Amino acid sequence: MKAIILYDSRFGNTEKIAKSLEIGLKATAGIQIVVCTNTNDITCADSLKEYDILCIGAPTENMTASKSIKEFLAKLKDIDLSGKYGFAFDTKLDSRFSGSAAKYIEKELVNQGLRIIAPRQSAIVFSIKERGAIVGARLKEGEEKRFEEVGRLVRTPTVQTAA
Repeated sequence: MKAIILYDSRFGNTEKIAKSLEIGLKATAGIQIVVCTNTNDITCADSLKEYDILCIGAPTENMTASKSIKEFLAKLKDIDLSGKYGFAFDTKLDSRFSGSAAKYIEKELVNQGLRIIAPRQSAIVFSIKERGAIVGARLKEGEEKRFEEVGRLVRTPTVQTAA
């Protein structure tokens, strides 16, 4: 099994979560290759067909996925990814009004024929403000460790029986 973790990150927190997810996936029996990369570094979306598992994450902005991850997901519509497995994750504020990028991503993955292998997950961030303007965000303590464990749990039914 080959897995790829694709992410968009505004303040670096989603990247940190993606790298934690990578550590967990690498510890999963049955997954030989795990690649973690920013969606901006994907030059040929067609190359994603070589992976069995696609994990996609983004920061939640304006109650949904970031504009750049939406554009990336739109590029995937021209590729046949049916039969592949998908997992969605995001970073978001700890508020019921913050929305969820992962919810949007998961819906798009399903619409493109991927089978969801684990429920979407959110890592909590706290905004950093200066003079009333948001200038950054920081992860809630423990989220990176939690996503390492999430990575160990994100696996296909085939891998689960082998583990």
